[in-house]
Amino acid sequence: MEKLIKNYSLSDQIYNLLKESIIKGNLNPGDRILELEVAKKYEVSQAPVREALSRLKKEGFVIHHRNKGSFVSNLSNKNIEEVYSFRAAIEPLAISRAIENITDKQIDKLYEIYEGMLTAGKANNLDEIRSYDVQFHSYIYQLADHHFMYQVWNDLIAIGDRIWYLNTKLYFENLEELAQIHKPIVDSIAERNTEKCISAFKEHMNYVRKKMNIDNTQKK
Repeated sequence: MEKLIKNYSLSDQIYNLLKESIIKGNLNPGDRILELEVAKKYEVSQAPVREALSRLKKEGFVIHHRNKGSFVSNLSNKNIEEVYSFRAAIEPLAISRAIENITDKQIDKLYEIYEGMLTAGKANNLDEIRSYDVQFHSYIYQLADHHFMYQVWNDLIAIGDRIWYLNTKLYFENLEELAQIHKPIVDSIAERNTEKCISAFKEHMNYVRKKMNIDNTQKK
């Protein structure tokens, strides 16, 4: 049985359901989204569906072709490269600021998140390891105490989730190894060694780029 929409903020709920379906690949790039079908599926009128699709269009998850309708957008190699190159530019600043501010208790928290990620990797649990990965990097951005940068990072999470679910099963055979590449990052944070930590983060990015065949010269 489909999830039924019962509460207020119908457009928000439709938005979240459609967004999750796109992120997790239940709706694939190029799939057409029909307002009437979505409305029938969730037992709502077409108005909240239209509002939800408008939001998804603004965020780049949906494209609208005149006289054809709404479709799930594609992620090109260039789109993916831009996300990772942007992270490579801003995350060293987050790391530097986080190390300046971090306490021993917060280091313990970061290790706790890493251990959760490692456990999820050993269990080959795609959803759990992604959740812990987001928690890990989000905590670093939080510790950086830079509101604008943290806000930008939060905006990147959804597209990062989409890249994750579209590519991880194809390119990452060993999720435990994917978790383990975070160990040098948290170790160097514990040592409060900024240079070493940024280097470890760059190795992390290079590992992902290599696995996903991301080339910063790609323009497609």
